[in-house]
Amino acid sequence: MRTTITAKENLAQLLNLDGHGPDLRCGGGGTCRRCGVRLLSGTWEVEGRIVEAPAEALSCRTRLLSDRGEVEFTPSADDGQIAAVWNSLPLPVRPETVIAVDIGTTTLAAVKIRSGEIIAKASCFNAQAKYGDNVVSRINAAAHDLTGLQNAVRDSAESLLAELGLKNVVRIAIGGNTVMSCLFHGIDPAPIGIMPFIPPVRKFSETSWHGIPLLTVPCIAGYIGGDLTAGLYETGLQPGEMLVDIGTNCEIIFNTCSGIICTAAAAGPAFEGAGLHFGCRATLGAIDHYRGNGGYSMLGDGEAQGLCGSAYVDFLAVERRNGHLNEFGRYMPQAKSMPVTDKIFVHEYDIEQLLKAKAAVRAGIKTLEDYCGRQADRIYLAGGFAQYLDLQNAIAIDMLPQRQYTIVGNTSLGGAARLAVAPEIMTELENLINLPREIPLNTLAEFEDNFIDALLLP
Repeated sequence: MRTTITAKENLAQLLNLDGHGPDLRCGGGGTCRRCGVRLLSGTWEVEGRIVEAPAEALSCRTRLLSDRGEVEFTPSADDGQIAAVWNSLPLPVRPETVIAVDIGTTTLAAVKIRSGEIIAKASCFNAQAKYGDNVVSRINAAAHDLTGLQNAVRDSAESLLAELGLKNVVRIAIGGNTVMSCLFHGIDPAPIGIMPFIPPVRKFSETSWHGIPLLTVPCIAGYIGGDLTAGLYETGLQPGEMLVDIGTNCEIIFNTCSGIICTAAAAGPAFEGAGLHFGCRATLGAIDHYRGNGGYSMLGDGEAQGLCGSAYVDFLAVERRNGHLNEFGRYMPQAKSMPVTDKIFVHEYDIEQLLKAKAAVRAGIKTLEDYCGRQADRIYLAGGFAQYLDLQNAIAIDMLPQRQYTIVGNTSLGGAARLAVAPEIMTELENLINLPREIPLNTLAEFEDNFIDALLLP
C-alpha cells in the first residue's frame, strides 16, 4: 500500500490512524521491527538521522522533515482464524436473543445466541495492537492515552456488534483478562503494573451499550482475569484438576484438596509470532502445522507468508527428533537458520525466543504442582492457541508435562455466553472469584530453577 504524508509527526501513528497501518505489536518501541516501510520520496528523520528517500525505515522511529513524502508499507493482517468455540455444558434454552463478546489482548470473538444455540459468529483483531502486543504495554500506554485505548477496543467490539446485528438483542455480556476489562470500561489499570499487582476493580457494575444491558464477567486478580473466572466456571474444576490458558501470559488455576491456587507466568508474545523473523498470527497465509522435509499445512491458499505459534511448536519437536537441533536449540550441523520454504526461514534467534516462551509455561505448571505437593490428574487447556496445538509435540519439547488433557477452547467466550443467557449466575461468578488464592511465581525460589531447566529440549 502506498500513501502520501504531509504531517510532520510520528510516521507509524499517522499510518495507523485508520487502524490499518503497519504492525505495531511492540507498541512502537522499535523492538519487534515489524513496522518497516519503504520511504519512496521526501526527507525524513529516522532514528535521529536525516535520511533522503529512497530508503528502508521503521515507521515507529521515523517522521517527515520535508513538506511532502511518499511511503509504501504492508498493512497488518485483520482476517485471522479466531476461536469462537468452546467445550462445556450446553447453554440454557431461553427464547431471548443475546450477544457475548470475549475481549482478548490480541483478538475479539463474539457470538449471538437464541434458544441455547449460536446463530451467528464474528471475530476481529483488537485495534489496541497499535499500543503494543501485551498487557504491560497497554498498561504503560494507558498512563498517557486511556481514552484512546478504550476507544480502540470499543471500536473493535462495535464492528462485531454491527456484523452480528442488534435487532431483538436484550442483553450483552463481555469477558476478558483484567487489563482488557478495565480498559473497556475506561478504568486506568495502572495498579496492575506495579507490586503487589492489585487490580483497581474486580467486579464491574452493570451498564448499557446501545441501550442494551451490559454485564461483565468479574476478575480474580491482576493477572488472573474474567477469562479464567469463566474457565473455572465452565470446566467445573474438581480437586486434582488444573486449568491452563496459554497466551502472552500463561494463567494457571489448580484445584487441590487444600483449596484452589492460581498464578500467572509471562510467556511473552513469541507464540503470537511477535519478534520472530517470519512469525505471524494465525491469519490467511500462515503455516499452522509443520511436518519437516518440506511438509506443512497452512491457512488459506496461495503462498505461505510465515509461521504461527502452533507451527513453531511443531518445528522444535520435529527438528529435534530429526537430529537437526541439539538440547540447547542450536542447529546441527552449525547454521544460522533452516529453511521451511524457499522464502521462509527459522533462525536460531527465533528458537531462543520460543524456548523462553515454552520454558515459562512448563516452569509455571511445575512450580505450582511442586508448591501444592502433587501433580495434576487432568489439565484443561483453554484459549485459541491451545485449540490448534499438537499436544504430542508440545509434550515432546517439554512445554507441557505428560498428563491427561482436555481441550476446552475459548471458555472466556463460553462463560460470557452463559452470563448473557442466564444473568442470575453473576452471583455465583462473584462468589467464585474469592475462592482462588494467588501465588506469585516470583515469590517461589523454585521457579527460576524450573525455568532454566525447561529452556532445554529433551
